[in-house]
Amino acid sequence: MRVLVVYYTQSGQLKEIIDSVVAPLTPDSNIVVDYEELRPVSDYPFPWGDAFFDCFPECVMDIPCALHPFSFNPETEYDLIILACQSWFLSPSIPIASFLNTTEAQRLLRGRRVITLHGIRNMWVSAQEIIKQKLSAAGARLVGNIVLADRHNNWIAAITIVRWLVHGKRGPTGILPRAGVSDADIRNASRFGEILLDSIKNNSYDDLQQNLVAAGAVRVKFDLLLIERNARKIFVKFARNVLHRSTISAEKRSAGVSIFKGYLLFALFLLSPIVSVIFTIAGLLIYPVARKKIKYYQGILLKS
Repeated sequence: MRVLVVYYTQSGQLKEIIDSVVAPLTPDSNIVVDYEELRPVSDYPFPWGDAFFDCFPECVMDIPCALHPFSFNPETEYDLIILACQSWFLSPSIPIASFLNTTEAQRLLRGRRVITLHGIRNMWVSAQEIIKQKLSAAGARLVGNIVLADRHNNWIAAITIVRWLVHGKRGPTGILPRAGVSDADIRNASRFGEILLDSIKNNSYDDLQQNLVAAGAVRVKFDLLLIERNARKIFVKFARNVLHRSTISAEKRSAGVSIFKGYLLFALFLLSPIVSVIFTIAGLLIYPVARKKIKYYQGILLKS
């Protein structure tokens, strides 16, 4: 049994999550786990700065970056591939999306079982839908999805994540908690690895996602779901505008990115708390519809 873990991380948090999930697999002598860390030719800065925000339109519009050569052999018949993802601007991170667009990835993924693993703040469904489409196009079979998120209030999480990603201060500081996925949640993610190990040993993945969801692997909040779906549409419009400005001059592009950055901060800190309350009430009023959508995003099927 051979497992390949493909990932890209800026802060290192995603690798901690990977290590916890994979931990139950490594003692088994019948399971070999290989790792492929994606390496952009021009890497993305961390902590974030203006240079990172500048990649926003390319990220949203799925314009790939150049990656260093991979260490894996795409002809290797892996029994399972774990694709560990970050979400940038409600999209898959550019390195992950770029990987999925390569011919090597297409050859690697064809006919293979795949599990997606997200380490995020709290919004991931848009990125996951894009990844599901790419996996389907490559002929891969998605058998599981695991999401580890910051469980703090959306507004608090927004403050702490900006403090960490922009200023490099993870905390805790004063009344603010530590940013990102909690250490306890990362440690406890090993239970998902135990569920995965059971599927590997039995060579049965039909009930894997159901078992993962029952163990708390995917939590979907209806208010955040609606916020994200609406924000994604706005992000696409901003991205197209910035790319259009790019054809005029670097100064026009820079101004467009600055406008988006201002909107993002406004939406994050002022607009989203209000909208969250409205969408929470809406979810209660249309509970059957909300429940159906939540169930879909907890699953692994792709809308036809």
